[in-house]
Amino acid sequence: MQKEFRIKQDGEPLYSRVAKILLDEITGGVFKNEERLPSEEKLGKMFGVSRATVREALSALEKQGQLNRVQGLGTILTHKPKIPMGTGMERLGSYTDYVKQYNVKPGTRSVDFLWEEIKPKFTAIFGPETTHVGVLTRTRTADNEPLMISEDIIPMEILGPEFQLSYMGESLFQYLEGRGLALAYSEMIISAIAADKDLGQKLDVEAGTPLLVIDETYFNHQNDAVLWSWNAYRVDRWEFRWYRSSSQE
Repeated sequence: MQKEFRIKQDGEPLYSRVAKILLDEITGGVFKNEERLPSEEKLGKMFGVSRATVREALSALEKQGQLNRVQGLGTILTHKPKIPMGTGMERLGSYTDYVKQYNVKPGTRSVDFLWEEIKPKFTAIFGPETTHVGVLTRTRTADNEPLMISEDIIPMEILGPEFQLSYMGESLFQYLEGRGLALAYSEMIISAIAADKDLGQKLDVEAGTPLLVIDETYFNHQNDAVLWSWNAYRVDRWEFRWYRSSSQE
C-alpha cells in the first residue's frame, strides 16, 4: 500500500474513489497477512482526505462484505474467498449445483416471473415461431449474501404454458431437465458494466461498482436456441479463471 497520496478530483465522490482503491488492494492481496486495516485517521492521512470520507468508504466496503467494523477492535478484514468462474463452467449446469462445490449454501433472495410477447431481439435468437416467452429474474445468493442477478428468457413451448414458480424449486435447469430438455452447448459473451442504483441495491454494492456480465444462449442437440440468460456478477466474490494448454503434447 502506498504511504501517502492524493486522490484526483474527477467528479466522482471522494469516498467512492477511496473505496475502489482500498478494494483493489484488498482483493489484490495487499492485506492478505493482516487482520485489520489502519485506523481511519491514518487512512485519511494516506489518502489526503477527511476521516468522514474514509468512514463513508469503509461503510461501502462493509456492505460488500469485504470488512467488518467492530467497536473497540477497528476495521476487520473478512478475506472472503472468491468463487472461480470458468473452472467447471465449461460443463453446462445450474448455479445451485455449481456453488455447492465451494461449501456455500445456494439460495434466492428475490424472484419475479412474467409472460410477455417476444421482442425482436429474441425473435432473432429463438425464431419467428416463438411468440411468447417467460421472463424469470432472480437475485442469487451464497450463504444468504447476494452474489449475482440473473434474467432468463425461455420460450413458452420450452417452459410450458402451465408453468408456475412453485413448480421450479431452486433450480431452473433441474426443472427443464424434468421436462425432457437436454442442453448440448452454449455461447457466452462476457462484458463489464457499472452497477446502477437498482442493481447496487439488489447486490448490496454501491452504484458505480464494476460488475461482470455474461450473456449466454443455450442450445439443444438440434442446434435450436432454447434459453437465453443474462447474468451480472459481483467481482469481489467471483473471479474469471480459465485453463489453456499448448497444442503440443
